[in-house]
Amino acid sequence: MKRSLSFVLLSLFAAAFLAAQDEPPAPAPQGGGFGGGRGANAGAIPEPQPYERVITKDAKTSKGLFTVHQVKERYYYEIPKTELGKDFLWNSQIARTAVGVGYGGGQLTDRVVRWELMGNRVLLEEVNFSVVADPTQPIAMAVKAANNDSIIMAFPVAAFAKDGAPVVEVTRLFSTDVPEFSARQRLGASAVDATRSFVDHIHPFPDNIEAEATITYTNTGGRGAAAGGGRGGGLGVTTMRGSTATVVLHHSMVRLPEKPMTPRLFDERVGYFTTNTMDYSRNEYTTKETRYIARWRLEKKDPNAAVSEPVKPIVYYIDAATPTKWVPWLIKGVEDWNVAFEAAGFKNAIIAKKAPTPQEDPEWSPEDVRHSVIRWLPSTVENASGPHISDPRTGEILNADIQFYHNVMTLARDWYFVQVGPLDPRAQKLPLPDDLMGRLLEYVCATKWATPWASSTT
Repeated sequence: MKRSLSFVLLSLFAAAFLAAQDEPPAPAPQGGGFGGGRGANAGAIPEPQPYERVITKDAKTSKGLFTVHQVKERYYYEIPKTELGKDFLWNSQIARTAVGVGYGGGQLTDRVVRWELMGNRVLLEEVNFSVVADPTQPIAMAVKAANNDSIIMAFPVAAFAKDGAPVVEVTRLFSTDVPEFSARQRLGASAVDATRSFVDHIHPFPDNIEAEATITYTNTGGRGAAAGGGRGGGLGVTTMRGSTATVVLHHSMVRLPEKPMTPRLFDERVGYFTTNTMDYSRNEYTTKETRYIARWRLEKKDPNAAVSEPVKPIVYYIDAATPTKWVPWLIKGVEDWNVAFEAAGFKNAIIAKKAPTPQEDPEWSPEDVRHSVIRWLPSTVENASGPHISDPRTGEILNADIQFYHNVMTLARDWYFVQVGPLDPRAQKLPLPDDLMGRLLEYVCATKWATPWASSTT
């Protein structure tokens, strides 16, 4: 009996062993995969499903630059075939931050991206314009080989619309840590906690898509402080306080102009910020850096008039968080420049407006890259700054915020008291009267507005 039982057990073990040998091992999961993560799984690409199975009757759909579908907590982009291969500016900002790590509205990054369809997947690629060549010249092939577009993320096509537009799920593009758009280094964090991160909303408009996500960063590895500052990130060194920081990231994707502005070459005798590129198709025997000045696109409505209103004026919004009594003075600081623009042939070239409150317009956002905003920041820093975003192809300014740190009033007061106190009785008693402080803020605003296109901040 014992011998028979041993034989049966041995037979079952052998059968199980042979069956296991016949079954191929399951492939190890690849990083990211096609569930919306970074990169492609080495395995087969999932086949697209019928459109109605992906975009169900429960989907909330909004149309704009792309059609955006929300199915419960999943977000899908339906990308028109006409928008594939086009250039878009992707700008990321920290809309709301934690104490000690910058201020709301701080710039993270701006990049040029393209969406490309490759079979049953869509690639989000970064396009670099630091090295270029005339596409009609032979050397353009060598430049292309030395400047291949980087893939930020790959998406399996979940479905195709009737017109052939690919539909991809983009939830993880916003709710996970994508290095190209991440605030992790800015916060000095070590990781993202996906269980405490989610997409708040995605709103499409005719020329742009605005997305916002709540991201929770953690720091359990004892990493050092991250350098703050950057364009709009605040001054000095910033780092998370404690092991967790929850921030709100705002991502703007804007279609770059179909007809790029004619660029203007930089002249070292005049101070401007510049956009730099290495053009290998120039006629010189040696390749030199080409520098375009950063400037606004102002075009006359009436090209034949000596003075004409512009086709599109420069518009600045005064942040709704600005103390009410200073708003008129900041508006004056912006519109003071109309005198200079009129001498250049433009009437009403620059306009300042009060930004709507969330109650007045819940769709309006100061982080929307279409809006240039004068932001009032709760900071003891005695300064103001003027970061800007330019089209890397031409230098055209697309967005230029002005950031007022609250205590810039202390700096303006001290300067005026020391320099003008003996001459102006109003400056001989502190605090300064509101009309004088307002005039000083007007001056600060006017000089900081110039910084997007002038190399000096004074």
